[in-house]
Amino acid sequence: MFSSPFSGSIFIYISLGLLLVSLVLLIGFVYRRVYRLIRRSRHRPEGRISIVASTLRLLLILLAIAISAAMLFLFVFIQSYTAFTHRELAAIVYCAPVAGVKDEMILELVTFESPRVGHSRRYRLRGQQWAIEGHILKWDDWLNFLGLHTMYKLTRVRGRYLRAEDEVKRPATAYSLVANEEDPRWRWLYEYGARLPFIHAVYGNTVFTFPSSTKIFRIYVTTSGFMIEEEEAGEIVSAH
Repeated sequence: MFSSPFSGSIFIYISLGLLLVSLVLLIGFVYRRVYRLIRRSRHRPEGRISIVASTLRLLLILLAIAISAAMLFLFVFIQSYTAFTHRELAAIVYCAPVAGVKDEMILELVTFESPRVGHSRRYRLRGQQWAIEGHILKWDDWLNFLGLHTMYKLTRVRGRYLRAEDEVKRPATAYSLVANEEDPRWRWLYEYGARLPFIHAVYGNTVFTFPSSTKIFRIYVTTSGFMIEEEEAGEIVSAH
C-alpha cells in the first residue's frame, strides 16, 4: 500500500539540491559584481577580475542551473508517471464453465496477504459471468505522488447473469471473502471518509467477466479501483 517516497525519488531530491546550489552561486556571483561596481563608482580600490574568467564562471553557473533544472523536470515526470500508473496485484482467478451444465462455473481465487504469500479458495458459481467486489479508498493525488497507494479490501465473489430479470428469478450465488461483512471501520469510512483530509473518495467497486478454461485472470488495484487483465495460457482449468 505504501512505497517510501525517499527510495523512489532520491534523484528528485539530488536534482533539487543541485538546482538550489546553482541558484545560490548565481545570486552570489551577481552580488559580487554589483558590490564591485558600487565600490568602483565610489573610487575605492578594487582588485581586477578578468572579463573572460568572469564570463566563463557565469556560463558555468548557468549551465549548472540548466542541467539541474532539466534533471529535476525529468525525474519529476518519471515519478509522476510511476505513481499514477501504479497497480498492485490483488488476486489471481482461474474460472471455467462446468462441463455439461448450463450457466455454472468453478472459480479458484488466489488472494495475496503479501507479495509472496497467497491464499487459495474454490467456489461453484451460477450465472454467465463471475464477479468480484470490494472496497476502495482513494487518497488525494499528491499523496499518490509521494508513494501512498490506493487501499482496498476484496469482500465478495459471486455469479452474475447478463439479464437483470435473471438476477431476480434465477438461483444466485455469492460468497463472502471477509469474516465480518459489516465491518464498522469501512462503514465509518463510507459515511465520513470523503470529509477527512487526504482522502479523495471511498466507494465500492466490482469487476466481472466471462469464465474461460484457457485464461488466467489477474485482478489489479489501480489508483482508481479494480481492473482485470487476461492472459491466454492454454487449458489450465478443469471444471467438473
